[in-house]
Amino acid sequence: MSDQRRQVYIRFNQGRYSGSGGPGGPNRGSGGNWLSRMLGLFLLLVFLGLAVTFGVFILIIGAILMIPVMWKQRHAIKQFWQLRKQAKAQFEESKRQYQQQQQRTQNENDPDIIEGEYEKMDDDNKR
Repeated sequence: MSDQRRQVYIRFNQGRYSGSGGPGGPNRGSGGNWLSRMLGLFLLLVFLGLAVTFGVFILIIGAILMIPVMWKQRHAIKQFWQLRKQAKAQFEESKRQYQQQQQRTQNENDPDIIEGEYEKMDDDNKR
């Protein structure tokens, strides 16, 4: 290689393998200068904001387009909620009955508990 080419090659690669591992001088990081980092972060935030805005816009349009469909189905939706409410009430009732049955079974197996009618006696009635 000629002397002139060697100097160009050295100048071109100068600082690429510096002490900090990055381009430039020993005090610079591997990511370039701070202005490019700030600009990249700003662009990232702008694109993220645009994406969120676009998504919300699409959701609003979808909700508006669903209004006529939901209006036509309002009776079916009302019936669904009534059936759901009845099913929940039936479940609670069956749960309560099951707990009562379990309590009765425990009481039957327990020799200390006597079921039946009884009269409460006062101190005067004991004599």
